[in-house]
Amino acid sequence: MTPPTHWDFPVELCCRPMAFVTLTGLDVVYNAVHRAVWDAFCANRRADRVPISFKVLPGDHEYPKCRTKRTSYEWYIPKGILKTGWMNKHLNLVPALVVVFYELDWDEPQWKEKQLECATRVEIVRQSLQGRNTKVAVVLIQKKTPLPPGEDVIASERAAALCNACDLSGKSLFVLPHTDHLVGYIIRLENAFYEHAQTYYYTEIRRVKSHKEFLNKTTHQLLFVRHQFKIAFFSELKQDTQNALKNYRTAYNLVHELRAHETNMLEIKTMAGFINYKICRLCFQHNTPLDAIAQFRKHIDLCKKKIGSAELAFEHAAWMSKQFQAFGDLFDEAIKLGLTAIQTQNPGFYYQQAAYYAQERKQLASMLCNHDSSVTYPNPDPLETQTGVLDFYGQRPWRQGILSFDLSDPEKEKMGILSLQLKEKNVLHSELIITLLSNAVAQFKKYKCPRMKSHLMVQMGEEYYYAKDYTKALKLLDYVMCEYRSEGWWTLLTSILTTALKCSYLMAQLKDYITYSLELLGRASTLKEDQKSRIEKNLIKVLMNESPDAEPDCDTAAVKASQKLWADRVSLAGNNIFTIEVQDFIPF
Repeated sequence: MTPPTHWDFPVELCCRPMAFVTLTGLDVVYNAVHRAVWDAFCANRRADRVPISFKVLPGDHEYPKCRTKRTSYEWYIPKGILKTGWMNKHLNLVPALVVVFYELDWDEPQWKEKQLECATRVEIVRQSLQGRNTKVAVVLIQKKTPLPPGEDVIASERAAALCNACDLSGKSLFVLPHTDHLVGYIIRLENAFYEHAQTYYYTEIRRVKSHKEFLNKTTHQLLFVRHQFKIAFFSELKQDTQNALKNYRTAYNLVHELRAHETNMLEIKTMAGFINYKICRLCFQHNTPLDAIAQFRKHIDLCKKKIGSAELAFEHAAWMSKQFQAFGDLFDEAIKLGLTAIQTQNPGFYYQQAAYYAQERKQLASMLCNHDSSVTYPNPDPLETQTGVLDFYGQRPWRQGILSFDLSDPEKEKMGILSLQLKEKNVLHSELIITLLSNAVAQFKKYKCPRMKSHLMVQMGEEYYYAKDYTKALKLLDYVMCEYRSEGWWTLLTSILTTALKCSYLMAQLKDYITYSLELLGRASTLKEDQKSRIEKNLIKVLMNESPDAEPDCDTAAVKASQKLWADRVSLAGNNIFTIEVQDFIPF
């Protein structure tokens, strides 16, 4: 698994959002009853259980502080579209509901003290959630199975007193008898928790919507996108995917209404990419693949010309490659869940396009990042931030939160661009290209598209050749040659044989070298006469046990290494009798 690059989508964007509920008051290490309760919540959850993500936390856990509420947006200028920590905060840090577990039976002799202790615990939780709309509930773990409602008079009196002491509504107090039917009780409990969580996310959506009346279209353009995204994300947490989709669509259109300039192009594209991913994902989830494909095409049409800084054009190619790869992944995932694809519309085409943009990225990088070795990486590092992460997605680390289009510090900008170019120089482009091509090959194989498969295998072979992995290159090219021979694609065959000959020369593979040379001299080969006579001279040299001349356009270091291999070969002149199977190729 390769480490994530900054083009990869964040994990919190790609996961399925689930309501976040924290459980306090459970000692899952030393208390067997508590451990059993926790296991019942999280062990082998089947698909029919409600979508909640649970976490056990101590009662006095500090939740993220709530910022003071804005009374007016009049003087407020946003610094970016979406904070990098926002999604994670609502998925894993700020709960919709905190549940306080407490061991207490209705016939507890020291009821008063226990009631007071329980109320104190609830108060501590409320304090740590100051300013949030998070719900609080209490679950009493009891040893005895309760009597049917209404029969236990003491129970109803004490329940009312406890709700009063804890300032809870009757709907937020639950009883969990620790008996044989634990899982059944837990499922009923979590269904109730889920309803509380739904209410919380509904309130959050209302809260974000209420900001709208204070915004104006001139200074708050970014906030329209931000709020729309948040409403959609909260709708997903609430499992209301239809409304989520509707709001993501609105957010997507708003992103493209933003005033774009070279300085904020990356932020706009980053957010457009995120929202497009969400829309396509939900379309597949709703089993409307054609809507997903249409959205993706629209997305690519709107963004493909938004290159941004010309000196960083490789970034645009990397971004485009990522869009196609991510859509291929979504499409593939939907197929695994039962969607049927067809020959002319399968994930392979998207991986192929992703590979094409990765190839373009490699070419652009070789043009834009070919600095002299004397050029050193800038110090201080323009890509470093105080916290180690960006505040907002898609911004430049050296000018975070600066929204003016004219650059106040051109020198800083120059250093920032240089550092990105030098970093790009170290990217293993061939690895990225090969991975995408092999994803595409696997798909075309699955959908029975042999010619597409062969075409991409050739590209993989050539990429391995550039990556100096000549053994793998030959393996792939050999495989495809058989098909091109039997189908009579002479021009293609000649082109592949030329690369194969280079590989066998660079590895000093005598038998392969002779075989490919013979075939390239044959009448099926489309090489010009001068090329053929050059190969013929080399072939005669080899047959005379001399080293051949290097093939044209080979890497100089690789040629040096191979000359040594050939020299060793010649001096060892051992078993030089080869049997070459010529019945497969065209007579020469």
